[in-house]
Amino acid sequence: MIEEVRELLKRIDQIIDSESRRLNDQIDELKEKLTDFKESGENFTSIRDEIKNLTSQLDEITYERDGLQKTVEKLSPLEPKVRELSELVKNLTLQQTGYIFTIKVISNWIPSQKENIDVLVALASSPNHTSTLTELHNKTTIPEVTLKNRILPILEDNSLIKTENREIKLTIKENE
Repeated sequence: MIEEVRELLKRIDQIIDSESRRLNDQIDELKEKLTDFKESGENFTSIRDEIKNLTSQLDEITYERDGLQKTVEKLSPLEPKVRELSELVKNLTLQQTGYIFTIKVISNWIPSQKENIDVLVALASSPNHTSTLTELHNKTTIPEVTLKNRILPILEDNSLIKTENREIKLTIKENE
């Protein structure tokens, strides 16, 4: 009987060991799940932070887009005016080129007036139709002495230019 009890105890011990291992395995699985869950929680926190960051960036970009859209809406009505003014500038440039070409053709017909016409063309193409003696010399290649002593006095006598201080101004108006 003692032998049977020993056998029984041995079996009980095996059963307990087996159950203990099974329970330990379950505990280990639960620990792993708990660790995974904690990591998932950390991942969720980092994902949540990333979502907040991306949402903030999206809000900033949306704000910038709205600002740009408002600017475009403000500038859109000006587009036809810009086109119109560009066309006007193009036409005026062509017109000026035509005038200069016409003056050059006329200067070829009247060689004695060529230098006078060159000075008028140079003044017409200068900003504000004003120039200095040196600038006129550079544009026409007529010597400054000739400009000062011969050409400018003739043009001034005919009321085509006006000389004040060192500036020479064209006095011809377009509709004269």
